[in-house]
Amino acid sequence: MQELQYFEEVASELYNPEIRAWKEAGRRVVGTVCCNMPEEVIHAGGLLPLRVRAPGLLDTAKADAHLHRINCSYTRSVLEALMRGDLSFLDGLITTNTCDHMLRLAGELEAKAGFPVHYFSMYHTLGSSSRKWFVLEMEKLIGYIQGSLSAEVREEDLRRSVAVYNRTRRLMAELGELRKKDPPALSGAEHLAIALVGMSIPREEFNGRLEALLPSLRERASGASGRPRLMVVGGACDMPEFIEFIEARGVSVVADALCFGTRHYQGEVDEGAEEILPAIADHYLGRIACPAIIDGFDHSYQILRQMVSDFRVDGVICARLKFCDHWGGRRKLLAEELRKEKVPVLDLEREYSTAGSGQIATRVQAFLEML
Repeated sequence: MQELQYFEEVASELYNPEIRAWKEAGRRVVGTVCCNMPEEVIHAGGLLPLRVRAPGLLDTAKADAHLHRINCSYTRSVLEALMRGDLSFLDGLITTNTCDHMLRLAGELEAKAGFPVHYFSMYHTLGSSSRKWFVLEMEKLIGYIQGSLSAEVREEDLRRSVAVYNRTRRLMAELGELRKKDPPALSGAEHLAIALVGMSIPREEFNGRLEALLPSLRERASGASGRPRLMVVGGACDMPEFIEFIEARGVSVVADALCFGTRHYQGEVDEGAEEILPAIADHYLGRIACPAIIDGFDHSYQILRQMVSDFRVDGVICARLKFCDHWGGRRKLLAEELRKEKVPVLDLEREYSTAGSGQIATRVQAFLEML
């Protein structure tokens, strides 16, 4: 479909034409390494928040000299991209401590970046104390933006950014509704490419592109009806090729809970809230929780269980990165609960840059035969 070609092309590279045009206009880009970073705050400073990825990177030899290979391949790939100069267009970067691997990456990025790096300390539980923590960290982030990047962040700027991002979330929710059809209006790979573009170009531009795309998708069908309907969950999965590899086995990936996918766009910020920073915190705390959140499973499972029902999911694939302990634990808890609902779960351990393999194909095929 010609209208989707733009999204597929932009998603295939990090330093895409939209970012190049942004930079040529004298504007700045700030990278983030986690979807828990409040993009609205960065956007309010007139900056372009960019979720850092490493598309097409197949080797991490430079990074492996600094991060042991028991660190997940996403963190090693980000460091490799930095050391190769692939992130040299960034004007700033925000790191975090979502897990021990990310904490190790944060130290390496701070030491090697060559541009201002800010450490955003992540909450690890849900509740009122985490809400206060998140607000304090956003205040520190504003200090970084205003101090290190000399960009002003005002109350009206924050509220304007929240409105822009809420518009994105509503549009992505509309897109999600089209995946409930049988057959779905777009494939899982196409949906992931669209989601990635939203994290990779100016948000106003993305909203316009998505608004123009939706009408042409409403009468469209992707694949055949009656195919097994799958949900994909897991860690850093930003390769449409991987989802396409799964769908080539004769299934439809109709839902996901990926931090590079649906989870990134869930919910909305209360635009009418008296205090905007606490409202932003409530939004991020209300989404499906990262497995790094110690007490986040029950909250997340209720959302996932509803998605399984709404999207008529026949089976769930947990595509977790090798050495990711958090997702290893989350997968076990998720499988135990979904088994009670008679929804099978396939555990797929993968590397960040691997689109697919013979072993993965065999396991997916066996899973489908079980369905």
